Amino acid sequence: MKISQKIIDYIIWYYLKYYPSPKKLEEKLKEKFWPNSEKWQKYGWINDDEINFIIKEKLKNIIIEDEVIKAKINSYKNKKKSKKYILQKMFFRKENMDLVNKYIIELFNENDELEQIKILLKRFKYWDNLEFEEKQKILGKILRKWYSYNDIKKVI
Repeated sequence: MKISQKIIDYIIWYYLKYYPSPKKLEEKLKEKFWPNSEKWQKYGWINDDEINFIIKEKLKNIIIEDEVIKAKINSYKNKKKSKKYILQKMFFRKENMDLVNKYIIELFNENDELEQIKILLKRFKYWDNLEFEEKQKILGKILRKWYSYNDIKKVI
């Protein structure tokens, strides 16, 4: 297969800048180098077989999907995001959901979300002195961060 080196260089640059999932990378390649796309007249176009060849053979030493997924989950966890939020984000990134579930189970224990909720509630020092409406607003904020109502009630 004869693939332009400029196309391969672009793919490597794009992957190292954005760390997309292999599915997202494939979509981006089709967007950029498919016939009637923005760059195909300048660099040529590539078909499905060439895209698969690039991802599987040319980038096999660069693409480390496991480590990228693990790093993303750790990043979200450090930002105090809930499991549901992380699952949704990883789904929209078109990541391998088997790996995502594996790493969520590995990286989260049962008390992590409760600890994160406690940290969020510590911002409100006078919880017991707040009026009902204020408490409802705070609960709403925590629920919008994808934490379950039952977990919030356990912490309170």
